[in-house]
Amino acid sequence: MLKKFTSLFPLWAVLLSAVAYLYPEYFAPHNNLIVPFLSLIMLGMGVTLSVDSFLEVLKRPHVVLLGTLMQYTLMPLAAWAVSIALNLPADLMACLLYTSPSPR
Repeated sequence: MLKKFTSLFPLWAVLLSAVAYLYPEYFAPHNNLIVPFLSLIMLGMGVTLSVDSFLEVLKRPHVVLLGTLMQYTLMPLAAWAVSIALNLPADLMACLLYTSPSPR
């Protein structure tokens, strides 16, 4: 039962996002919970890492360096190009540029 529920996570995320968009008055009072819940999610992701995951980084540091370089150069450049192509206002362009290096 739990496996079926978790396998449908993308569906739940889209449905809940739509409900929050349509009825923001139910979710706005809880905006102070974003940081604690995001921290809890990140902790949950971190505790799933194994020692082998960290050893793999030490074995192939060039791959990590390349990924980091692309994340902080290619993604902001792509965000800038999209914001220019869509003729976004300055505040949305800044928001897109600031968030573009963030993974996921």
